[in-house]
Amino acid sequence: MTRDLSLTQRAAGRRLSAAVGAASLVLAGYVAWAEAMPAFGVYDGGWMLLGSAAAVAAAAPFISRWTRERSLAAVAVAALVGCWAPIVISALRHQIPVMARLKGAWVLAGGGIVGLAAPLGFVCLWLAIREHRVGGER
Repeated sequence: MTRDLSLTQRAAGRRLSAAVGAASLVLAGYVAWAEAMPAFGVYDGGWMLLGSAAAVAAAAPFISRWTRERSLAAVAVAALVGCWAPIVISALRHQIPVMARLKGAWVLAGGGIVGLAAPLGFVCLWLAIREHRVGGER
């Protein structure tokens, strides 16, 4: 019996998801690097990307046994919270109004792009890593 070597739709979808996730994280890294302001010590994009990666890495061992749909939501929340947490911590540490600090990161330091691209990248990579099981079982 020969095995069909063509990609199934699920395998193709997982590869596409991995490519989109990797491209999104590369975009986030590039914007973080390009929008950094070393003269002022502002590296908001880098801190956002690092915070998002740390939050997903910290959550992954706990949620890896959950169903794909439930764990996907947890990864999205962890990536989003982890992405913006360094900016909020910076605002509180330097006694700057949080909304002013968030707006500054959004407008000046590429936070708008990194804040969307990093969580999207981690969600797409999670979709690529986790296999879909009928009935949600693992």
